[in-house]
Amino acid sequence: MKSMVIAALVLSSASLVLSAFAATTVIQGKSAGYGSAAVVTPKYAGSAESPTIKEGQVSGDAVDIVPDPASEGESPSVPEASENSIPNDKEPPATIEKNDQGLPPSKTTESKGEEKPDNPAVKTDKAKSQKVIYLTFDDGPSKYTNQIVDILNQNGIHGTFFMIGKQLDGNEKAVKNAAENGNYVGLHSMTHDKKKLYQSGNSAKFIKEFKQEQALVKKITGTTPWLIRAPYGSMPEIGEKFRDDIAAAKFKMWDWTIDSKDWSYTGKPDRIIKEVKRQVHRDTEVILMHEKSQTVQALPEIISYLQKKGYSFAVYKPDQHFSVNFAKDQRL
Repeated sequence: MKSMVIAALVLSSASLVLSAFAATTVIQGKSAGYGSAAVVTPKYAGSAESPTIKEGQVSGDAVDIVPDPASEGESPSVPEASENSIPNDKEPPATIEKNDQGLPPSKTTESKGEEKPDNPAVKTDKAKSQKVIYLTFDDGPSKYTNQIVDILNQNGIHGTFFMIGKQLDGNEKAVKNAAENGNYVGLHSMTHDKKKLYQSGNSAKFIKEFKQEQALVKKITGTTPWLIRAPYGSMPEIGEKFRDDIAAAKFKMWDWTIDSKDWSYTGKPDRIIKEVKRQVHRDTEVILMHEKSQTVQALPEIISYLQKKGYSFAVYKPDQHFSVNFAKDQRL
């Protein structure tokens, strides 16, 4: 009986030893494929390192994903994604435009794109205070046309000429020279005859003369002028019905804001200069002058004075038309 008890004890001890040996073998095993899960830290943009595998995680557990310790201390970039992947569930990824070589824009291009242009709607103080003069010359072409153009060229400015149709013949070169030097050649009727233009009280002869002259100027300059100046001004001869007809003919009509009175100051250029100085005060002025000897003499000093007063000079441009007529008719 005693021997049987001893045998049982020996067998029990052996069983315990074998169990302990088996348990030790399993614990020290290195395989990750049996019951354990590897948490793979995502590969970060710019990293060429292999994914880091951490043991001891079970598939299905909610665990934090941490970067490789080697990258600690740096701000990780956004993980790379496929073209169809969406980094979050609110907004799709931004579309990156590519250049002609199929490449995204360089940093230089992007930085240029971030620069904000000046807002053209914001007027500067300079723009607000800008003052402009339109020099206009009536009753050409004449022997003074080229002299006036030369003075304008010497000062780097331009003028607006209102020429008489009956004087175009024989002065074609002067007309063409004025136009080619950047000046505007407008219309001042064929005859400049007050009775013929206004005595009837209607616009028929007036419109006829301007259309006739328009065709002649086009033949010389190659352009069709639509800006006219009524001989002796639009008041009091041109009334509302008359203006209706001018507008219907698609003409634009300029009077003036300053009369230099050069037509009355024969041989007295100093009086013309004083007259302009006396009247000039608006931000935009249209000065009436004529192709006369005293005007040629006064013109350089008039230009110099106006420049010192802060005025710039402009020439009439059809696409920038604005109304300058005594009746304040916005159609003309």
